[in-house]
Amino acid sequence: MKNGLLIHYLIGISAFLLAVTAVYFIQQNQANLISAGIIAFAGLMIAITQYLIIKKKK
Repeated sequence: MKNGLLIHYLIGISAFLLAVTAVYFIQQNQANLISAGIIAFAGLMIAITQYLIIKKKK
């Protein structure tokens, strides 16, 4: 594994977990739909870009 890929893996996994947690928060409390939705969307976008970076570097 290349040196920089480990950082991208960690960022991607943590961003995905952040998005999953935000979606769970939306299910539990619908009042904060906008803010949790923005967090979920941002987490998924970060996870997708990290995946693309990893795919490009391999």
